[in-house]
This record gives sequence, structure tokens and C-alpha cells, in this order.
Amino acid sequence: MQKRLFYFLGVLLMMAFGDLVYGYSSGQFKISPSVGTPVTIVAQTASSTDVSGAERSVAVTPTSTVETNAQVVKVVDGDTITIKMDADGKEHKIRFLGINTPETVDPRKPVECFGKEASAKMHELADGKRVRLEPDPQADDQDKYGRLLRNVFLEDGTDLNAYMVREGFAYAYLSFPLDPLRKKELKNLENDAKMAKRGLWNPDACNGGQ
Repeated sequence: MQKRLFYFLGVLLMMAFGDLVYGYSSGQFKISPSVGTPVTIVAQTASSTDVSGAERSVAVTPTSTVETNAQVVKVVDGDTITIKMDADGKEHKIRFLGINTPETVDPRKPVECFGKEASAKMHELADGKRVRLEPDPQADDQDKYGRLLRNVFLEDGTDLNAYMVREGFAYAYLSFPLDPLRKKELKNLENDAKMAKRGLWNPDACNGGQ
């Protein structure tokens, strides 16, 4: 009888471990403001439509919240927002760390393939939202335009920098100083998006880039 009981418990533990591994590999764990640390399992999902029109499930709603420190007042494009900081009550322009979306607002450049889609997604995710801004101690505090360089998290814990790369709305932008683990994480997410042909990696995006 004891042998059967131990065998049954062993099977349950193996099943639980399998679910845990699947959660990490499928992106169902969210990333906390302690960059790169998965902290909770997704409670709900939302649909995301790719270039071909097919819908797939995207994890966006974790079970816990994070303490926010700013309010989004404007979305500029897919990788830049304007926020009002709680600490000083002033507005600051924020450039997302470690990512780059196709150009839409630079007057010196034409609108690039998938730029409008990336900008629209950021509007959908961040317009009017409370966010938490986290600097990277190994990155610059500002870029040459005076924009603060930050990792940005929604109140529900969603890592917007990682989300945009994972879903194919942004490239991993790794030529500037950044925490090595964060660089590796973003590069892995970009490779995952490439393999899955999501967003700008879809061969049908922008009519094949024409």
C-alpha cells in the first residue's frame, strides 16, 4: 500500500514539474520590476492578431500588481512615451531600454515597415496607464536627446520592453550598455519572435517589406 502511495505522489510531482517548465517556456510567467525575475503565473489571456489575421493567445494579466511611480500622458511611438513622474510632478520623455521599433515620427526618415503597428500596440497597452519606471544601473540614465532610458512595467506587472520584442513589434536593441542578463533575455525573446514569425518577422508584414 505504501509503495502505491509513493508511486502516486511521484507521478503528481512529475506532472507539477512539467507544468512549471511549460510555464517558463511558453512565456506564461511575467517579469517583475526586478528585471529578468519571473514572479507569477498569468491569470488571464488576451487575443493578439498577427499579420495573417490569425489570432493567438497572449498572456497579459498576472495575478499580482507592482507599485507604480508614474502616469503615462502620451504615447509618442512604439518605444517612446511621455510620463508624469510622481516624485517631482513633472513630465519626462521615456525611451524604452533595450528595444527599438520601426520609425514613424522622425521627420528625417520615412515611416518604416511595421512602425504604425508598433505604435498602435503601444497606444493600446500604455495610453493613460499607471506604470513603474526602472533604470538599469549598467545603462546610461539618458540618451543624447535627453530622454530617460528605462524599463517600463504596467501596474499588472507586464514588462512592456520584453512584451514588444516577444510579440514582434520591436527589435532587441543591444548595442548600448545594458545588464548582460537583460541583453540575453531580450535577444532570446527576439529569436523566439523570429522563429514564430510574429509581427515584423512575418514574411507577409508590409507586403513582404515592399
